[in-house]
Amino acid sequence: MKNTLSTALFVCSLAWCTNGFCEEKRLDPGVINGWMRLAVFSDSDNTETKRVIHSKSMDNWENSSGVSHVRYEVANVECKRTLVFYFTDAQGQSYRDEWVKFIEEDQTRESKQLATPKIFARAYRSGALVGDFPIMDLDVEYQVRDGLPVLVASNHLDVVRTLREFKRGDRATVRMDAFDSRHTFELNLDGFAEKVEWSQVHCPDEVIEEKGDDKDSVLSPTSS
Repeated sequence: MKNTLSTALFVCSLAWCTNGFCEEKRLDPGVINGWMRLAVFSDSDNTETKRVIHSKSMDNWENSSGVSHVRYEVANVECKRTLVFYFTDAQGQSYRDEWVKFIEEDQTRESKQLATPKIFARAYRSGALVGDFPIMDLDVEYQVRDGLPVLVASNHLDVVRTLREFKRGDRATVRMDAFDSRHTFELNLDGFAEKVEWSQVHCPDEVIEEKGDDKDSVLSPTSS
């Protein structure tokens, strides 16, 4: 009876809507320097369309107002995976609002004028050798999401290999070269692997054979 009630409450929480419009439903308490699960539903028929795990990181939560965001999103139907990176203040407002116009204008040009942004990331584990974890050079592009300027990695190999390395570690360093600045932050990976499994229930991991001399590898040759 208890299990049945728990299941019913879980299903009801997933189907929650406000004013007739279904939206992201947070399944975990809001946390800083941790991971939250979100389920996204369609406005039309209330079906689940996407699963998201989202991290909000603050270097010093007692004094800092800057928040670094990493979102891993999986579309349930086409199984498209993306990683989204951005930073905001504590209220979720972007420090780079002027870039919304820059990005939207650049997307209409045949020849792009904005310099290509970059994301570098390296996971690591306490007690392990740093060299055991490669530096990853992700192929990202500027986009505007929910009115915020963000960096999006949608290359399948980039995303899958980053997930693989993040699941091996307990922390990661992420460097964003974008918005005419460099922004580096630490990412807490506790609970990441478990939540990735939840997010991919409709789209299990694919087995990818990697060759050490793969010229298209996103892994940096620098290992230290």
